Amino acid sequence: MRLTVNGKELFISDGLSIAELVVDQRFNPEVIVIEYNQKIVKKEEWQAIVLQPEDCLEVVTFVGGG
Repeated sequence: MRLTVNGKELFISDGLSIAELVVDQRFNPEVIVIEYNQKIVKKEEWQAIVLQPEDCLEVVTFVGGG
């Protein structure tokens, strides 16, 4: 299945949830926010959202600094 993650085309297995994609792509769930089809989703919702063909995700990572 094809979707877009951070502006790049990505092919994944059918039936993956956002939570499974986070693990599969080795994102650190403690420091990211996910926008799913132009809506911010809470971490508590990641497992319930099953990705569909042509979905669009933006994964934003928070970086600390001084």
